[in-house]
Amino acid sequence: MTRNDVLHWLILGFGLSGPDDDLGRPSNFSQLWLDAKEKCFDCDRNEVLDALYTLPREHAALIKFVSAGEGFHPVSFERVRNTKDWTDYFMIGGFNVKVLPEGRVHHQKLSEQLGKTATDRIA
Repeated sequence: MTRNDVLHWLILGFGLSGPDDDLGRPSNFSQLWLDAKEKCFDCDRNEVLDALYTLPREHAALIKFVSAGEGFHPVSFERVRNTKDWTDYFMIGGFNVKVLPEGRVHHQKLSEQLGKTATDRIA
């Protein structure tokens, strides 16, 4: 299992630990980075950014709510993924992590793999 897989597991788990509604779990980059450093390993911010960038769109929707007139409207990360300033999506303000059904299945598989890895280390 790669470090990126572990970070995907962490991001999906973060999203799953919030309320199960249409908006996903509110987050920000600093929160995810601190969580990654605490729970998994000492990783740098570029690794966390890379994990967010490579998180399959079938597994989770990354959504930012942007002020528009009298309200807010959702902007998907997919809309800015291929721009030169894609990191601003995560580094400026907050965003939501909404785990999709395929992401729930993938998180469970990664959890089982991580559990097996930890058991193998103890044995």
